[in-house]
Amino acid sequence: MHRPWMGAVMVLLVAAPVRAETAREFVEARYRDLQALVERIPQKEPLQAEIRKVMDTFVDYEELSRRTLGSHWDTLKPRERKDFQQEFRKMVQRSYVKRFDPGKAFTIEYGEMVPAEDGSVVVTSTIRAGRSEARVDYALQRKKGTWWAFDVVIDEVSMVRNYRKQFHDILQKEGFGGLMDRLRKKNAQAQE
Repeated sequence: MHRPWMGAVMVLLVAAPVRAETAREFVEARYRDLQALVERIPQKEPLQAEIRKVMDTFVDYEELSRRTLGSHWDTLKPRERKDFQQEFRKMVQRSYVKRFDPGKAFTIEYGEMVPAEDGSVVVTSTIRAGRSEARVDYALQRKKGTWWAFDVVIDEVSMVRNYRKQFHDILQKEGFGGLMDRLRKKNAQAQE
């Protein structure tokens, strides 16, 4: 039996535009991923390894690195940029994953999405775990069809601004080599 309407339905389904995920929906989905890991993985080290994998799906480490180094980024060779980004990624992940404990439930209350002039969006949230509470805001931009975080502001302290100040001082005194030595040393100590 021939159904002429089937062809029309198929054309409409193919031609129908797909609604893009909002920045807030993106952040909510990543938190659901993290909550599932915390509930499912009882050991700290495997949990942290899985959280790092989730972070790789939403943190734009290149943009975070570029914004953190500011004008110093432009003076670096491509290999130096890659090396910095690699060590900085390890440091950021180390700082982030230690906030999660196996089985320790947390709740998130989402606030507003605040658009910026450059096309980025800030998604505000408040995270509660036990008696502790922190306001966590994510600065995101859209790249290649998805959202990527390039800054995290925890209780009004921007990761980019905080590290930019620290790294600028080191770069002025010790140069890029000194900064990389410090990053490598801290990352190595954390693995011991």
